[in-house]
Amino acid sequence: MATTTNYGWTTPDDTALVKDGAAAIRTLGSSVDTTTKNLNPETTLGDLAYRSSSANVKTRLPLGTANQQLRVNSGATAPEWFTPTAAAPASASAQVNAQESTTSTSFTDLTTAGPAVTLTTGTKALVIVDCQSNNGAGGTYSVMGCEITGASSVSPAVNDSSGTYAGALFATRTKAIRYSGLTAGSNTFTAKYAVEGNTGTYLRRNIFVMDLGS
Repeated sequence: MATTTNYGWTTPDDTALVKDGAAAIRTLGSSVDTTTKNLNPETTLGDLAYRSSSANVKTRLPLGTANQQLRVNSGATAPEWFTPTAAAPASASAQVNAQESTTSTSFTDLTTAGPAVTLTTGTKALVIVDCQSNNGAGGTYSVMGCEITGASSVSPAVNDSSGTYAGALFATRTKAIRYSGLTAGSNTFTAKYAVEGNTGTYLRRNIFVMDLGS
C-alpha cells in the first residue's frame, strides 16, 4: 500500500482495486485524526504545545498560574513554568551613638568616624542620613552629609545634608539623597560633618543606603 510523504498515512495504490472504499476512507481518516491530535495536544484555553522527542508528536504544557514565567528546565530539554522570587533591593545601615563635636567649616570626621556602610551598587543609590544635632551660634548651621568612595568618588555637599540651624537644644534632622551617575561596584558611604560657624554637636548618627540599580 502507498503512504503519504510526510506522515505515512496509508492510501490505496494507483493500481489497486479498491474493493471496500469505505474501509479505506476510514483507515485514512483514522490516521489523519491521530496525527492531528498528536500535533495539537492542547485541551484547555491557554495551553502551549512543544515538540517532543517523538516525530510528529507534540507535548502539552498546561497553562501556568498568575504571574508565573516561562523558562527552559534545568535539563535544557523542555519549557516549564516557574514562580519568580522577588528579590529585595540590597541595603545596609549603620549607627554611631557617641555625642561628639566639630568646629570645622568643611566636611570632616568626628572623633568617632562615620557611621559608614559598604555596599555593591549599580549607578544609582538612595542614602538617608539623620542625627540629633545643635549649634549654639545665631544664624549658623551644623550639617551631616555623605561622602562616597570606592568605585565612585562623590564629595559631601551642604545641599545634600541634614542640617540644624542655631540653637542650643538638640533637634533631629533627616535627609534623603538620591544619587545617580555612580560607578557600579563596591561603594563606601561615610557620614561627614561641617558647621557654618561656632561648634556643632552630634549624637545618634545614622546612615541607611539602598541600591537602586542602574
